[in-house]
Amino acid sequence: MRPRIAIIAEKYGGIGGRERFVKEVTERLAATGKYEFHVFANRWEVGRPDITFHKVPRIKFPRFLRPWFFTAMAQRMIARGGFDLVHSHWPTFKADVFSTHGAPHAYWVRHVLKRRPNLFDRAMMMIDRRMIGGGAGTTFMPVSAFLKERFEEVFGALPGEWKVVHPGVDAEHFAHDPAARVEVRAKHGIGADDFVVLFVGMNFGPKGLAPLMEGFAEFRRREPTRAAKLLVVGRGPIGPFQRRAESLGIGGDVIFAGPQAQGIERYYSAADAFALLSEFETFGMVVLEAMAAGLPVIVSERMGVKDVVGLAGHVLPLEENAQVGVVLAELATARRVSRAGTPLDADFCSWTSVASRVGSVYDAHLMRGTPRTSR
Repeated sequence: MRPRIAIIAEKYGGIGGRERFVKEVTERLAATGKYEFHVFANRWEVGRPDITFHKVPRIKFPRFLRPWFFTAMAQRMIARGGFDLVHSHWPTFKADVFSTHGAPHAYWVRHVLKRRPNLFDRAMMMIDRRMIGGGAGTTFMPVSAFLKERFEEVFGALPGEWKVVHPGVDAEHFAHDPAARVEVRAKHGIGADDFVVLFVGMNFGPKGLAPLMEGFAEFRRREPTRAAKLLVVGRGPIGPFQRRAESLGIGGDVIFAGPQAQGIERYYSAADAFALLSEFETFGMVVLEAMAAGLPVIVSERMGVKDVVGLAGHVLPLEENAQVGVVLAELATARRVSRAGTPLDADFCSWTSVASRVGSVYDAHLMRGTPRTSR
């Protein structure tokens, strides 16, 4: 009989890195026929018919009990199922395998939100402590070395085994398309020879649009005669950023294209460089997409995707806005010679390869005998 695998994910599929990761990996492993998958989630996108879904209820009020309720209900439902292995993509009390997509909540509140914890925060922090405290014999798979460092910062010496498993990308889907380049540029009034810097993000502030605009303004000062545009894709408060662009003297060079849930790959083809200067990001899947499209990329040092960008791309400190302008000027000059972007190991970064690495973790646990979560 095939091993029965329970997957915990509040949302399975849809918008978001965590949601995309669990769906891509689970469906590829289900396609191998080696495992029987049961997904415990509150919402999901139905994909393969051989995956069984179980609805885990949620409560809306009181808010601080939401994480506890979902976690407790998922654990109770799984305990009755007699599963061979439990893989959680959500902070929960115990599992055999954890994919950690987000920072420890204590770190998030203290260093990112920069506020005192409320009741909801304290509930999440307590779940994190139970997850880590009971982790001896568990395999934790953070999506980046940067994220693992944040867990070490909060909890010190970490229990269990830690293996970094980055998200993947469908490189063929994002391959450069000359026709899309012409179409998108025409749609937004961008000249065929304009140097286009692309930003993709659903939250302009934390994703670093302001420092990118400052860097772009520095680039325009260095290259005043070069036609260039900053193309912003995503959802956010346009007004304040448009006013900021005007104060920097680049109001006419910043184009807000809005969210592009379908066809985002066409915008990568329209660009000449990609930049995302997030204040804090455990990975940054859009950067992989940009690399797959052949774009040179600029990211901040506070992003987990720097593991993949490495020395071939441009990893900059958050405060180095002027350096962004220097790099953009170099890239604009280099574009005349070649479109070569930041190299991407398409095989290693494929979703199939990511799923294979996760499957190897499953097999190692299953070979040890009855997982502790089934006892």
